[in-house]
Amino acid sequence: MPWYSSSNAAAATTTSSATSSKRNRNRDADRLADVTPTMTRDQRPDDDTAAEEKKKAESTSSAGTEQPWWRSPTAMPWYSSSYAAAATMTSSSMSLCLSQPPCASSSTSADDDLRDLRARFPWMVYPPSFTATSVLRGLTFEPADSGNDVIVATFVKSGTTWTTYLLHLIRAIAAGATLEQADAFDDIQQVVVELTWAYDCGQDPHNWIQPFEKLARIFKSHLSPSFATELHGDKAKYVFVLRDPLDVLCSEFNFFQPKVSNAPWIKHLATVDDYAKSDHWNDHAWFFNNGNVYEYHRQAWELRDLPNVMLVCFEDLKEDLPREVARLAQFMGVADRIDADACHKIADVASHAAMRSKREKFDEHWMSQQQVELGRFGPHGPNETAEKVTTNGTTGAGKRALSPEVAAAVQRAWSETVGLSSYEEMRSKIGVLAALREGYFVR
Repeated sequence: MPWYSSSNAAAATTTSSATSSKRNRNRDADRLADVTPTMTRDQRPDDDTAAEEKKKAESTSSAGTEQPWWRSPTAMPWYSSSYAAAATMTSSSMSLCLSQPPCASSSTSADDDLRDLRARFPWMVYPPSFTATSVLRGLTFEPADSGNDVIVATFVKSGTTWTTYLLHLIRAIAAGATLEQADAFDDIQQVVVELTWAYDCGQDPHNWIQPFEKLARIFKSHLSPSFATELHGDKAKYVFVLRDPLDVLCSEFNFFQPKVSNAPWIKHLATVDDYAKSDHWNDHAWFFNNGNVYEYHRQAWELRDLPNVMLVCFEDLKEDLPREVARLAQFMGVADRIDADACHKIADVASHAAMRSKREKFDEHWMSQQQVELGRFGPHGPNETAEKVTTNGTTGAGKRALSPEVAAAVQRAWSETVGLSSYEEMRSKIGVLAALREGYFVR
Protein backbone atom coordinates (compact mmCIF):
# COMPACT_ATOMS: atom_id res chain seq x y z
CA MET A 1 0.00 0.00 0.00
CA PRO A 2 1.52 3.38 -0.95
CA TRP A 3 2.39 5.73 1.89
CA TYR A 4 0.19 8.43 0.50
CA SER A 5 -2.42 7.77 -2.15
CA SER A 6 -4.73 10.19 -3.92
CA SER A 7 -7.60 9.02 -1.70
CA ASN A 8 -5.54 9.89 1.37
CA ALA A 9 -4.84 13.33 -0.02
CA ALA A 10 -8.52 13.80 -0.76
CA ALA A 11 -9.47 12.72 2.73
CA ALA A 12 -6.96 15.13 4.26
CA THR A 13 -8.32 17.95 2.10
CA THR A 14 -11.89 17.12 3.07
CA THR A 15 -11.02 17.08 6.76
CA SER A 16 -9.15 20.36 6.51
CA SER A 17 -11.97 22.04 4.56
CA ALA A 18 -14.59 20.83 7.00
CA THR A 19 -12.54 22.09 9.91
CA SER A 20 -11.97 25.48 8.31
CA SER A 21 -15.69 25.83 7.57
CA LYS A 22 -16.76 24.67 11.00
CA ARG A 23 -14.33 26.92 12.82
CA ASN A 24 -14.41 30.03 10.68
CA ARG A 25 -13.16 32.74 13.01
CA ASN A 26 -11.78 36.25 12.63
CA ARG A 27 -8.06 36.00 13.28
CA ASP A 28 -7.18 39.70 13.26
CA ALA A 29 -4.54 40.29 15.89
CA ASP A 30 -6.28 43.39 17.25
CA ARG A 31 -9.25 41.25 18.32
CA LEU A 32 -7.14 38.84 20.32
CA ALA A 33 -6.88 41.35 23.14
CA ASP A 34 -10.62 40.93 23.71
CA VAL A 35 -10.44 37.14 24.01
CA THR A 36 -11.71 36.04 27.41
CA PRO A 37 -8.91 34.25 29.34
CA THR A 38 -9.31 30.79 30.77
CA MET A 39 -10.87 32.44 33.89
CA THR A 40 -9.43 33.08 37.31
CA ARG A 41 -9.46 30.14 39.69
CA ASP A 42 -9.78 31.91 43.06
CA GLN A 43 -13.44 32.86 42.76
CA ARG A 44 -15.06 29.42 42.87
CA PRO A 45 -14.53 28.06 46.42
CA ASP A 46 -17.29 25.47 46.34
CA ASP A 47 -20.22 24.01 44.43
CA ASP A 48 -22.79 26.34 46.03
CA THR A 49 -20.90 29.44 44.97
CA ALA A 50 -20.43 28.06 41.47
CA ALA A 51 -24.13 27.26 41.17
CA GLU A 52 -25.08 30.72 42.43
CA GLU A 53 -22.81 32.43 39.94
CA LYS A 54 -24.10 30.24 37.14
CA LYS A 55 -27.68 31.24 37.98
CA LYS A 56 -26.67 34.89 38.05
CA ALA A 57 -24.87 34.57 34.71
CA GLU A 58 -27.88 32.91 33.12
CA SER A 59 -30.22 35.65 34.31
CA THR A 60 -28.03 38.41 32.89
CA SER A 61 -27.02 36.74 29.62
CA SER A 62 -28.79 37.39 26.38
CA ALA A 63 -31.91 35.31 25.81
CA GLY A 64 -31.23 31.74 24.76
CA THR A 65 -27.46 32.19 24.75
CA GLU A 66 -25.52 29.33 26.28
CA GLN A 67 -21.93 29.74 27.34
CA PRO A 68 -19.41 27.38 25.71
CA TRP A 69 -17.89 24.82 28.03
CA TRP A 70 -14.56 26.62 28.32
CA ARG A 71 -16.30 29.69 29.84
CA SER A 72 -18.79 27.89 32.02
CA PRO A 73 -18.06 28.33 35.76
CA THR A 74 -19.52 24.92 36.60
CA ALA A 75 -18.13 22.77 33.79
CA MET A 76 -14.62 22.61 35.19
CA PRO A 77 -14.10 20.29 38.18
CA TRP A 78 -11.49 22.49 39.87
CA TYR A 79 -14.18 25.05 40.72
CA SER A 80 -15.99 22.58 42.98
CA SER A 81 -15.38 20.63 46.15
CA SER A 82 -14.05 17.78 44.00
CA TYR A 83 -10.99 19.94 43.40
CA ALA A 84 -10.28 19.98 47.12
CA ALA A 85 -10.78 16.22 47.25
CA ALA A 86 -8.27 15.78 44.43
CA ALA A 87 -5.61 17.42 46.58
CA THR A 88 -5.69 14.37 48.87
CA MET A 89 -4.78 12.06 45.98
CA THR A 90 -1.04 11.63 46.40
CA SER A 91 0.92 8.40 46.58
CA SER A 92 -2.21 6.24 46.92
CA SER A 93 -3.45 7.58 43.60
CA MET A 94 -0.18 6.60 41.90
CA SER A 95 -0.25 3.15 43.51
CA LEU A 96 -3.79 2.58 42.28
CA CYS A 97 -2.79 3.61 38.77
CA LEU A 98 0.21 1.28 38.65
CA SER A 99 -1.56 -1.75 40.15
CA GLN A 100 -4.69 -1.90 37.98
CA PRO A 101 -5.17 -5.01 35.80
CA PRO A 102 -5.18 -4.86 31.99
CA CYS A 103 -8.46 -4.28 30.23
CA ALA A 104 -10.35 -7.30 28.94
CA SER A 105 -9.86 -8.62 25.44
CA SER A 106 -12.07 -7.20 22.73
CA SER A 107 -15.49 -8.80 22.39
CA THR A 108 -15.13 -8.59 18.61
CA SER A 109 -12.64 -10.51 16.51
CA ALA A 110 -9.47 -8.93 15.14
CA ASP A 111 -10.80 -9.44 11.61
CA ASP A 112 -14.05 -7.65 12.45
CA ASP A 113 -12.14 -4.74 13.97
CA LEU A 114 -9.90 -4.54 10.92
CA ARG A 115 -12.94 -4.46 8.60
CA ASP A 116 -14.56 -1.80 10.79
CA LEU A 117 -11.39 0.29 10.78
CA ARG A 118 -11.07 0.07 7.00
CA ALA A 119 -14.75 0.92 6.55
CA ARG A 120 -14.52 4.05 8.73
CA PHE A 121 -11.05 5.20 7.70
CA PRO A 122 -10.31 3.60 4.31
CA TRP A 123 -7.35 5.89 3.60
CA MET A 124 -5.48 5.18 6.85
CA VAL A 125 -2.13 3.43 7.11
CA TYR A 126 -1.14 2.77 10.70
CA PRO A 127 2.10 1.46 12.30
CA PRO A 128 2.44 -2.31 11.73
CA SER A 129 3.28 -2.93 15.39
CA PHE A 130 -0.26 -1.90 16.42
CA THR A 131 -3.41 -4.01 16.18
CA ALA A 132 -6.46 -2.74 14.31
CA THR A 133 -8.46 -3.13 17.54
CA SER A 134 -6.14 -0.76 19.41
CA VAL A 135 -6.16 1.83 16.63
CA LEU A 136 -9.94 1.68 16.30
CA ARG A 137 -10.48 2.11 20.03
CA GLY A 138 -8.14 5.07 20.10
CA LEU A 139 -9.79 6.80 17.18
CA THR A 140 -13.26 6.37 18.67
CA PHE A 141 -12.26 7.71 22.11
CA GLU A 142 -14.76 10.22 23.49
CA PRO A 143 -13.45 12.79 26.02
CA ALA A 144 -15.27 13.14 29.33
CA ASP A 145 -17.95 15.76 29.84
CA SER A 146 -15.91 17.30 32.66
CA GLY A 147 -13.70 19.18 30.21
CA ASN A 148 -10.49 18.17 31.97
CA ASP A 149 -9.14 15.82 29.28
CA VAL A 150 -5.99 17.15 27.63
CA ILE A 151 -4.86 15.59 24.34
CA VAL A 152 -1.26 16.21 23.29
CA ALA A 153 -1.42 15.65 19.53
CA THR A 154 1.97 16.10 17.94
CA PHE A 155 3.96 15.25 14.88
CA VAL A 156 6.45 12.53 15.73
CA LYS A 157 9.76 13.60 17.30
CA SER A 158 8.54 17.08 18.15
CA GLY A 159 8.56 16.93 21.94
CA THR A 160 5.59 14.66 22.65
CA THR A 161 7.11 12.81 25.60
CA TRP A 162 8.56 15.99 27.08
CA THR A 163 5.22 17.83 26.92
CA THR A 164 3.16 14.97 28.38
CA TYR A 165 5.67 14.65 31.22
CA LEU A 166 5.37 18.36 31.98
CA LEU A 167 1.58 18.13 32.06
CA HIS A 168 1.77 15.14 34.40
CA LEU A 169 4.08 16.99 36.79
CA ILE A 170 1.83 20.07 36.73
CA ARG A 171 -1.31 18.12 37.65
CA ALA A 172 0.56 16.30 40.41
CA ILE A 173 1.77 19.52 42.06
CA ALA A 174 -1.68 21.07 41.61
CA ALA A 175 -3.20 18.06 43.41
CA GLY A 176 -0.89 18.50 46.38
CA ALA A 177 1.55 15.70 45.57
CA THR A 178 5.32 15.95 45.63
CA LEU A 179 7.51 15.68 42.57
CA GLU A 180 8.92 12.43 43.99
CA GLN A 181 5.41 10.98 44.16
CA ALA A 182 4.69 12.17 40.63
CA ASP A 183 7.83 10.38 39.41
CA ALA A 184 6.92 7.03 40.96
CA PHE A 185 6.27 5.25 37.66
CA ASP A 186 8.35 2.88 35.56
CA ASP A 187 7.24 4.18 32.17
CA ILE A 188 5.51 7.47 31.34
CA GLN A 189 2.91 5.54 29.34
CA GLN A 190 1.56 4.09 32.60
CA VAL A 191 0.33 7.51 33.72
CA VAL A 192 -0.28 9.14 30.31
CA VAL A 193 -2.39 7.09 27.89
CA GLU A 194 -1.42 6.90 24.22
CA LEU A 195 -4.82 6.57 22.58
CA THR A 196 -4.11 4.38 19.55
CA TRP A 197 -1.74 2.11 21.49
CA ALA A 198 -3.74 1.83 24.70
CA TYR A 199 -5.62 -1.43 24.09
CA ASP A 200 -2.46 -3.26 23.02
CA CYS A 201 -0.94 -2.27 26.38
CA GLY A 202 -3.98 -3.35 28.37
CA GLN A 203 -5.40 0.14 28.81
CA ASP A 204 -8.96 1.25 28.15
CA PRO A 205 -8.68 4.99 27.41
CA HIS A 206 -12.10 5.66 28.95
CA ASN A 207 -11.57 3.76 32.19
CA TRP A 208 -7.83 3.55 32.80
CA ILE A 209 -7.17 5.30 36.11
CA GLN A 210 -4.65 8.10 35.80
CA PRO A 211 -3.07 9.64 38.90
CA PHE A 212 -4.60 12.98 39.94
CA GLU A 213 -7.15 12.57 37.15
CA LYS A 214 -9.74 14.72 38.90
CA LEU A 215 -7.60 17.64 37.81
CA ALA A 216 -6.64 16.37 34.37
CA ARG A 217 -6.47 13.21 32.31
CA ILE A 218 -3.63 13.36 29.81
CA PHE A 219 -3.64 11.56 26.49
CA LYS A 220 -1.01 11.29 23.78
CA SER A 221 -1.72 11.12 20.08
CA HIS A 222 0.01 11.51 16.73
CA LEU A 223 -3.15 12.50 14.88
CA SER A 224 -3.01 15.60 12.74
CA PRO A 225 -4.56 18.69 14.40
CA SER A 226 -7.64 18.86 12.17
CA PHE A 227 -8.24 15.12 12.38
CA ALA A 228 -7.82 15.07 16.17
CA THR A 229 -10.23 17.92 16.81
CA GLU A 230 -12.82 16.51 14.40
CA LEU A 231 -12.64 13.03 15.95
CA HIS A 232 -12.57 13.93 19.63
CA GLY A 233 -14.61 17.14 19.58
CA ASP A 234 -14.72 20.29 21.67
CA LYS A 235 -14.94 18.67 25.11
CA ALA A 236 -11.18 18.12 25.18
CA LYS A 237 -8.30 20.56 25.32
CA TYR A 238 -5.55 20.18 22.73
CA VAL A 239 -1.84 20.93 22.94
CA PHE A 240 -0.10 21.00 19.56
CA VAL A 241 3.70 21.05 19.73
CA LEU A 242 5.59 22.60 16.83
CA ARG A 243 9.27 22.21 15.99
CA ASP A 244 11.68 23.33 13.32
CA PRO A 245 11.10 20.86 10.45
CA LEU A 246 14.84 20.42 9.90
CA ASP A 247 15.26 19.24 13.49
CA VAL A 248 12.19 16.99 13.22
CA LEU A 249 13.70 15.38 10.12
CA CYS A 250 17.03 14.71 11.80
CA SER A 251 15.50 13.47 15.06
CA GLU A 252 13.06 11.18 13.28
CA PHE A 253 15.78 9.59 11.15
CA ASN A 254 17.95 8.91 14.22
CA PHE A 255 14.98 7.55 16.17
CA PHE A 256 13.88 5.04 13.53
CA GLN A 257 17.33 3.71 12.62
CA PRO A 258 17.45 1.13 15.46
CA LYS A 259 13.81 0.11 14.90
CA VAL A 260 14.39 -1.88 11.71
CA SER A 261 11.72 -4.50 12.49
CA ASN A 262 9.03 -1.87 13.00
CA ALA A 263 10.34 0.44 10.26
CA PRO A 264 11.93 -1.81 7.60
CA TRP A 265 12.12 1.00 5.05
CA ILE A 266 14.81 2.75 7.13
CA LYS A 267 17.50 0.18 6.25
CA HIS A 268 17.54 1.42 2.65
CA LEU A 269 18.32 5.00 3.70
CA ALA A 270 21.95 5.62 4.60
CA THR A 271 21.91 9.32 5.43
CA VAL A 272 19.50 11.95 6.70
CA ASP A 273 19.63 13.53 3.23
CA ASP A 274 18.36 10.23 1.80
CA TYR A 275 15.54 10.25 4.35
CA ALA A 276 14.58 13.82 3.39
CA LYS A 277 14.03 12.62 -0.19
CA SER A 278 12.07 9.49 0.76
CA ASP A 279 8.35 8.92 0.33
CA HIS A 280 8.00 8.23 4.02
CA TRP A 281 9.20 11.68 5.05
CA ASN A 282 7.38 13.58 2.33
CA ASP A 283 4.05 11.75 2.67
CA HIS A 284 4.05 10.27 6.17
CA ALA A 285 0.56 8.76 5.87
CA TRP A 286 1.77 5.97 8.16
CA PHE A 287 0.93 8.04 11.24
CA PHE A 288 -2.84 8.21 11.17
CA ASN A 289 -3.41 10.81 8.44
CA ASN A 290 -0.76 13.12 9.85
CA GLY A 291 0.24 13.91 6.31
CA ASN A 292 3.73 15.33 6.51
CA VAL A 293 5.32 17.80 8.90
CA TYR A 294 4.39 20.72 6.64
CA GLU A 295 0.70 19.79 6.68
CA TYR A 296 0.78 19.30 10.45
CA HIS A 297 2.07 22.84 10.97
CA ARG A 298 -0.48 24.27 8.53
CA GLN A 299 -3.38 22.63 10.34
CA ALA A 300 -2.15 23.64 13.79
CA TRP A 301 -1.76 27.23 12.62
CA GLU A 302 -5.32 27.23 11.24
CA LEU A 303 -6.68 26.18 14.65
CA ARG A 304 -4.62 28.67 16.66
CA ASP A 305 -7.57 30.88 17.70
CA LEU A 306 -9.68 28.13 19.26
CA PRO A 307 -9.89 28.68 23.04
CA ASN A 308 -9.38 24.97 23.73
CA VAL A 309 -6.19 24.85 21.63
CA MET A 310 -2.68 25.76 22.75
CA LEU A 311 0.34 25.97 20.46
CA VAL A 312 3.74 25.26 22.01
CA CYS A 313 7.09 25.57 20.25
CA PHE A 314 9.78 23.05 21.10
CA GLU A 315 12.39 25.82 20.93
CA ASP A 316 10.49 27.87 23.51
CA LEU A 317 10.53 24.91 25.88
CA LYS A 318 14.30 24.84 25.46
CA GLU A 319 14.64 28.61 25.83
CA ASP A 320 12.55 29.23 28.96
CA LEU A 321 11.05 26.09 30.44
CA PRO A 322 9.64 27.67 33.67
CA ARG A 323 7.69 30.18 31.57
CA GLU A 324 6.27 27.43 29.36
CA VAL A 325 5.32 25.41 32.46
CA ALA A 326 3.36 28.44 33.68
CA ARG A 327 1.62 28.71 30.30
CA LEU A 328 0.66 25.04 30.37
CA ALA A 329 -0.64 25.34 33.93
CA GLN A 330 -2.81 28.28 32.93
CA PHE A 331 -4.16 26.37 29.94
CA MET A 332 -4.98 23.39 32.19
CA GLY A 333 -6.79 25.71 34.57
CA VAL A 334 -4.61 25.14 37.62
CA ALA A 335 -2.47 28.28 37.55
CA ASP A 336 -3.58 29.25 41.06
CA ARG A 337 -1.97 26.05 42.34
CA ILE A 338 1.33 26.47 40.51
CA ASP A 339 3.41 29.42 41.68
CA ALA A 340 6.72 30.61 40.24
CA ASP A 341 8.73 28.43 42.59
CA ALA A 342 6.76 25.34 41.53
CA CYS A 343 7.31 26.20 37.87
CA HIS A 344 11.07 26.28 38.41
CA LYS A 345 11.04 23.01 40.35
CA ILE A 346 9.04 21.29 37.63
CA ALA A 347 11.44 22.69 35.02
CA ASP A 348 14.39 21.26 36.97
CA VAL A 349 12.82 17.79 37.18
CA ALA A 350 11.92 17.88 33.47
CA SER A 351 15.20 19.36 32.23
CA HIS A 352 17.10 17.43 29.58
CA ALA A 353 19.80 16.44 32.06
CA ALA A 354 17.26 15.23 34.62
CA MET A 355 15.26 13.23 32.08
CA ARG A 356 18.47 11.83 30.64
CA SER A 357 19.40 10.48 34.10
CA LYS A 358 16.13 8.50 34.22
CA ARG A 359 15.74 7.87 30.48
CA GLU A 360 14.40 4.33 31.01
CA LYS A 361 11.14 5.97 32.12
CA PHE A 362 10.66 7.29 28.61
CA ASP A 363 11.79 4.46 26.30
CA GLU A 364 8.41 2.63 25.91
CA HIS A 365 9.76 -0.58 27.47
CA TRP A 366 6.60 -1.14 29.52
CA MET A 367 4.41 -0.83 26.44
CA SER A 368 6.51 -3.39 24.58
CA GLN A 369 6.39 -5.78 27.55
CA GLN A 370 2.62 -5.39 27.77
CA GLN A 371 2.21 -6.19 24.09
CA VAL A 372 4.20 -9.39 24.51
CA GLU A 373 2.46 -10.48 27.72
CA LEU A 374 -1.02 -9.82 26.32
CA GLY A 375 -0.24 -11.03 22.79
CA ARG A 376 -1.58 -7.81 21.30
CA PHE A 377 0.62 -6.58 18.48
CA GLY A 378 0.54 -6.11 14.73
CA PRO A 379 2.08 -8.14 11.88
CA HIS A 380 5.58 -6.71 12.44
CA GLY A 381 5.62 -7.84 16.04
CA PRO A 382 5.63 -5.79 19.26
CA ASN A 383 7.09 -2.32 19.34
CA GLU A 384 10.85 -2.09 19.69
CA THR A 385 12.05 0.12 22.52
CA ALA A 386 14.13 3.11 21.50
CA GLU A 387 15.76 5.92 23.40
CA LYS A 388 13.76 9.15 23.29
CA VAL A 389 15.86 11.41 25.51
CA THR A 390 18.84 11.80 23.20
CA THR A 391 22.37 12.69 24.19
CA ASN A 392 22.38 16.24 22.80
CA GLY A 393 18.88 17.62 23.39
CA THR A 394 19.75 20.70 21.36
CA THR A 395 18.05 22.67 18.62
CA GLY A 396 19.55 23.37 15.21
CA ALA A 397 20.90 19.84 14.67
CA GLY A 398 18.95 19.40 11.45
CA LYS A 399 20.54 22.40 9.76
CA ARG A 400 23.99 21.12 10.66
CA ALA A 401 23.30 17.55 9.53
CA LEU A 402 21.64 18.26 6.18
CA SER A 403 23.29 19.43 3.01
CA PRO A 404 22.47 23.06 2.12
CA GLU A 405 20.47 21.95 -0.92
CA VAL A 406 18.25 19.55 1.03
CA ALA A 407 17.79 22.01 3.90
CA ALA A 408 16.66 24.68 1.42
CA ALA A 409 14.22 22.23 -0.22
CA VAL A 410 12.67 21.34 3.16
CA GLN A 411 12.26 24.98 4.12
CA ARG A 412 10.77 25.79 0.72
CA ALA A 413 8.23 22.95 1.01
CA TRP A 414 7.28 24.11 4.51
CA SER A 415 6.73 27.70 3.39
CA GLU A 416 4.67 26.72 0.33
CA THR A 417 2.39 24.46 2.43
CA VAL A 418 1.95 26.64 5.51
CA GLY A 419 1.77 30.02 3.78
CA LEU A 420 4.34 31.75 6.01
CA SER A 421 7.87 32.69 5.04
CA SER A 422 9.56 30.42 7.58
CA TYR A 423 9.13 28.41 10.76
CA GLU A 424 10.78 31.27 12.65
CA GLU A 425 8.01 33.60 11.48
CA MET A 426 5.40 31.17 12.81
CA ARG A 427 7.22 30.90 16.12
CA SER A 428 7.34 34.68 16.41
CA LYS A 429 3.62 34.99 15.71
CA ILE A 430 2.84 32.33 18.32
CA GLY A 431 4.77 34.50 20.77
CA VAL A 432 2.51 37.44 19.93
CA LEU A 433 -0.58 35.25 20.46
CA ALA A 434 0.75 34.13 23.84
CA ALA A 435 1.24 37.72 24.89
CA LEU A 436 -2.21 38.86 23.79
CA ARG A 437 -4.23 35.88 24.99
CA GLU A 438 -2.27 34.63 27.98
CA GLY A 439 -0.17 37.55 29.16
CA TYR A 440 3.12 35.72 28.57
CA PHE A 441 5.73 37.42 26.45
CA VAL A 442 7.44 34.70 24.45
CA ARG A 443 10.61 35.81 22.67
